[in-house]
Amino acid sequence: MAERFLIIGQPRSGTTLLQTLMNSHPAIHCRGELFDPWQIDDDGQKTTAIEAIRDRDARPRVFLEDMLSDEAAAARGVDWIGAKLLFQHNPRLFSRIIPAQPRWRLILVTRPNKLAQFSSGVQVARTNRWVDLDGTARPPRIKPDPRHASGECNRLENEDYFLRTWSDALPNPRLVVTYPMLARGEAAGQVLSFLGLDPAAPLTTPLHRQGQPRVIDRFENAEEIAAHFTATNRAAWLESETG
Repeated sequence: MAERFLIIGQPRSGTTLLQTLMNSHPAIHCRGELFDPWQIDDDGQKTTAIEAIRDRDARPRVFLEDMLSDEAAAARGVDWIGAKLLFQHNPRLFSRIIPAQPRWRLILVTRPNKLAQFSSGVQVARTNRWVDLDGTARPPRIKPDPRHASGECNRLENEDYFLRTWSDALPNPRLVVTYPMLARGEAAGQVLSFLGLDPAAPLTTPLHRQGQPRVIDRFENAEEIAAHFTATNRAAWLESETG
């Protein structure tokens, strides 16, 4: 009998990085972002037909249980099978479906530097290149109004708070990892231990980091952004996330 897990977070928080790391282990398979409102993303196999999306969203519990069934795990030859759940996905997942599965393990991914998360989202939306598999991505510099950037960072912080509060109220086993931990390779052993697997097993990813390492270098209006975020006590967000 297979065990289940969910990777939970926000866009551009590191959930895809964690998914690829976990999928490099022979005992684990994360199917991906199954409840994207625009598509069914099954580990890169994307279904965009509106009929399939409507059917999924009309019966999300049945759909998720089918995708994470023992048969699905056996077809992959894995002991652990899971999926990604993001904040903007079907609300019934948060309110009813996951709370009814107290044995499923939850891995909450968070990105403390919200200016980095915001700027990453804007950059990849402009290029429509959401992952970099060959190291050739060159995200453009952006020029947001600092008030807009600040508001979006506030929203991301608030969403993180509600995700943590929601997961705190559940009896499910839960692990919290951060983007810097994942990027520095510090979270792999914790994730494997959380699943009862050998923490020394190597995990790899095909992804290359996107975005300029120093966050302030992502902005055309760097002085304006720096002045605003320094004045609002968030100057640490202007620097590199990973040191």
